[in-house]
Amino acid sequence: MNDQEFNEALHKFSEESVTHALHFRPSLERLMDTDHCQKLARIFHRTAKWERANAVDTLGSSLPDARGVYMFVWRPALVLPFEAGPPERFSWVLYVGKAGREGGNDDTIKNRYLREYGRFVGGDVTALWNRDPPRYREERLARYLTLRPLEYWFLLLNDPQDIHLLERKLILMLSPPLNTQGKGPHLTAGAPIPAFEETG
Repeated sequence: MNDQEFNEALHKFSEESVTHALHFRPSLERLMDTDHCQKLARIFHRTAKWERANAVDTLGSSLPDARGVYMFVWRPALVLPFEAGPPERFSWVLYVGKAGREGGNDDTIKNRYLREYGRFVGGDVTALWNRDPPRYREERLARYLTLRPLEYWFLLLNDPQDIHLLERKLILMLSPPLNTQGKGPHLTAGAPIPAFEETG
């Protein structure tokens, strides 16, 4: 779907229908633990830094043929200027994944994007207004990887054990709404839970 078709679809549906909500339920305990967050960053980012690119259907061919961890990150154009320091832009992690199974030489960042995601990214945004909630992984990806502007963040790692561990920790901490595996019991998908509830 090109930019003109995308904008036409937004204007067509934005006042008429409601999209299914994405529920972001991060692990408060883990993210409030500053020491834990800093130690994780030091452990996994000793040798490499995250890279990012605009997530488009043709991105796969330019990605490295290497192992690592990746995320799809929605970054709306809302920017808040501050009196001091640079302006801040909001980011939401939609999905966390890994490439680099033990003994899987062709399981790379590039191949994973080409095989699994390129067909969904930049697809038909009108799927957002489908009345039926998505039930399966492919349905979730087909619906929500159409969000724009969307970025693809990746970190190259060699050790399959490190890759698995970092993916799991990111999923547990961030609880991305398009992931279903690897979440803690308090992070399962479902209706949002009110922050404060009257009792008695």
